[in-house]
Amino acid sequence: MDPQTIGLVESDIAESVKCYIQDKRNRVNGKFRLVSYQVRRLSEEPVGYLGDHYLLDVNLREKMVHYSPEEEEKYAEEEYISFFVKVIPDNVPKLADYIKEMGCFRKEILLYKHVIPRLQDVMIGTRPFVSTAYFTKGDRMIVFENLTSEGYSIVEHTKHLLDFEHLKVALQAVAKLHASSLILEERSKTPIPKLFVGYLNENAYVDDDDHVRKINLENAIQVLCEMIKRIEKYASSEKLDEILLKVPDVIRKIYDFSKPSTVFRNVLNHGDLWCNNVMFRYEMIPTSVDSSCINTEGHLPEGRKVTSDREDQAETGKDADVSNSALFVTNANHESRRRIPVEAKLVDFQLARFAPPVLDVWTLIMLCSTRAFRQQHLTALLDSYYQTLGDLLLSNSNMNIEQIISRNEYSASCDSFALAGLIESLLFSHLTLLPKQAAKDMLNCSENFDNFLRGNGKLHICLRYFEQDTNYRNRMTEMLEELVESLK
Repeated sequence: MDPQTIGLVESDIAESVKCYIQDKRNRVNGKFRLVSYQVRRLSEEPVGYLGDHYLLDVNLREKMVHYSPEEEEKYAEEEYISFFVKVIPDNVPKLADYIKEMGCFRKEILLYKHVIPRLQDVMIGTRPFVSTAYFTKGDRMIVFENLTSEGYSIVEHTKHLLDFEHLKVALQAVAKLHASSLILEERSKTPIPKLFVGYLNENAYVDDDDHVRKINLENAIQVLCEMIKRIEKYASSEKLDEILLKVPDVIRKIYDFSKPSTVFRNVLNHGDLWCNNVMFRYEMIPTSVDSSCINTEGHLPEGRKVTSDREDQAETGKDADVSNSALFVTNANHESRRRIPVEAKLVDFQLARFAPPVLDVWTLIMLCSTRAFRQQHLTALLDSYYQTLGDLLLSNSNMNIEQIISRNEYSASCDSFALAGLIESLLFSHLTLLPKQAAKDMLNCSENFDNFLRGNGKLHICLRYFEQDTNYRNRMTEMLEELVESLK
């Protein structure tokens, strides 16, 4: 597809490549010649709700001093670079208007231009915890590095659930984001919202009757209440009317949860931590090694070897199955290895906010796990996050976490924000757990999206799949039961 189809011209592509070469090779004045380029859709299925996603493929040659273009073509090797491009979906006008009203692209562009570089700077020596943006155009387009080229991938085919190892590694990336926010504040003696005025205005939960997100929330409440009516244990309960009366007010507590706290320390929150916004890098480790030995940089203790998927494929002489589940292979030395996540990067900062760190922590855990899983692993995950945060503050700025967020404060905030994580999981999951075809039909047509947003479309679609799709019904039922049990 011609890049101009999505508004990318040759000079935009050249600027993206220039910034890429400067970043990856530390060459400020690298000279090159574009040979060819194209864009293609990342997927025919929706991978997110707030933008269109493409891959930009670029072939280029390095310019050679005193060589003619013909000689360059003969002697200079051709190189391939891939970029990830996010664009406002102008072909679906109602969706584009919705995204613009929320200010998603404007927020993310401001963060990538001004905030994230500052955060990365205070974490020198720590591997980057977010993707790199190389080019922006107006408030409608961002060109990123393609993390898949760097060995990262999202977790697929697990019904949006993550196991313990994935969640632990994901929380390490979240801790890096939060630690960088705390370090920047401590060094500048200025809260993040005053350093970057207006950058973190709330755009997901806006309690304004005229705002599109208020309409969204009220529609979601209607959907969730109708689902409760269809859960057998409540449908015949004499307390059903009381439950339906209380649920809306509980859901609306998210307006307060998403604000900066006056009780707990606040940090820059990602704000959109469902599984598609965390990308993982994997390594093969000996089965004799406990994965808990791997540090926040994805390294084993000195003397132990970690190999990539590619290296183990070479050793075995065959392609390895690199699915999301743990992978076991035996190399030439007859040593069994398994594939585990060792590092994660966060993507998509369109809903970032300033709030207590546990809001991100709870959202990630609740969205990506079941109730039974949390009963077994929740304490370990919460402890792991806090330990990682403390280690990062100490190693990057010699800060004592007890003086920044004491263990008692952290524990109290975990208790206070558990409900926030549950509310977030309901508000996200009634959409993200819909079958892909339902999301595709909604996002590909302006009329369908507008009906989904402002009419009865959301109610009809969600209830249809609540009745027809076992996974959707079971997951939503479990969350709703937990919500009802929290009512007082």
